[in-house]
Amino acid sequence: MAVTPAEFLGAKGHYLSLEPLLTDQDGWITAIAVTLEGINGGENGRRRSTRTNYRMLASVKDLRATLPVAWIAVPQDGSIEHVNIFHPRDICPFVGTKLPYICWGTSESAWRAVAVENRTLTNFLEAARQILAHANFDSRAR
Repeated sequence: MAVTPAEFLGAKGHYLSLEPLLTDQDGWITAIAVTLEGINGGENGRRRSTRTNYRMLASVKDLRATLPVAWIAVPQDGSIEHVNIFHPRDICPFVGTKLPYICWGTSESAWRAVAVENRTLTNFLEAARQILAHANFDSRAR
């Protein structure tokens, strides 16, 4: 189930850079783009305190069922040190090229454990923000 316009507007109140990428025939949002601040996240402790902006793209058409792939469009893969972002493997359908993407670790099972009515766009964005704001060395992608 896609995101309603009202739910999208509610999330935009918390994430001002949030934009719809795609909508369905009813005007519901099926894909989003957002910029989230996070840490650089590398091995070097000093680099983990350095902040960077991540431009994330994601399909939200099945958000109530599963966490989507969260593609990172900016910065480029060669500039990313965050240990919880995978190197590009698959083609991002929104840009037609391979992009890095967030490692959800155990967040996927936690998402499925949450009541469906709480699997909202705002909660999804907060989950992504939390991952980008911290380095989880137990769930390394790099």
